[in-house]
Amino acid sequence: MILAGILLKLGGYGLLRVFSLLQIMGMKFNFIWISISLIGGVLVSLICLRQMDLKALIAYSSVAHMGIVLSGLLTMTYWGLSGSYTLMLAHGLCSSGLFCLANISYE
Repeated sequence: MILAGILLKLGGYGLLRVFSLLQIMGMKFNFIWISISLIGGVLVSLICLRQMDLKALIAYSSVAHMGIVLSGLLTMTYWGLSGSYTLMLAHGLCSSGLFCLANISYE
């Protein structure tokens, strides 16, 4: 529960902290990284469709959500940043609860 709720979101927070460095670089390479993160999110979501293990399904969905957070951050717009904040907060709360419920159902 700690990994899904806190550790992945710390990576997103680290990206927010170095956001000023990304603004200096400009939008030169952002479209490449946005497309890679969206393709990765779609591919991981397709892997989620084949999962039989509930905990693995939740973990893969966490990775897919972080790809969407990364693409939102790299848009460098107000809506992208606020959407990334919201998704990180909501997913941090929900994934911890989902892992707790999955653990209860396994016992």
